[in-house]
Amino acid sequence: IYFKKALKDSIEVAQNALASLDYTNNKDEGRTVDKVFPGEQQPESDHFFGGNQTQAGVHRNRHWRDATGWFSYVMNNKDKKAHSLQVTYYGLDKNRSFDILINNQVLSSVTLTGNQGDSFFAVEYPIPAETLQNAADNKLTVKFVANSNSVAGGIYEVRLLRKK
Repeated sequence: IYFKKALKDSIEVAQNALASLDYTNNKDEGRTVDKVFPGEQQPESDHFFGGNQTQAGVHRNRHWRDATGWFSYVMNNKDKKAHSLQVTYYGLDKNRSFDILINNQVLSSVTLTGNQGDSFFAVEYPIPAETLQNAADNKLTVKFVANSNSVAGGIYEVRLLRKK
């Protein structure tokens, strides 16, 4: 058994961070079609992780992945219910510019500026209906590709979501 340690002065901060993480992890669970936690071995293996010039680590008890090249996951769009892709970032990451592709089609160009504050935040990207309809075997390959001289990520969570 492992117990989280905190100094007396930082207990409230640690409790608030855990409560925020719990809320973030559960608020979209009912809409989730599939999810990946980048940087964690089993979820990445289950989603056929691929990549070049990529690294992973842990920040604030959450695993992340980034790349100066690219990385990808094959996600399962069960019953073709997915409507959007949700990606979780850390608010102080900056000077990072990259593209998100789904099945080799650019979904969004992203620039992280570091102006979201000292917390995690999620962005939801609508997936074009044509991309969803043309997906073979209900599989969507989600790829993060760094722009020249930049970094893709850090990415803390990737979810396929159904409509609200």
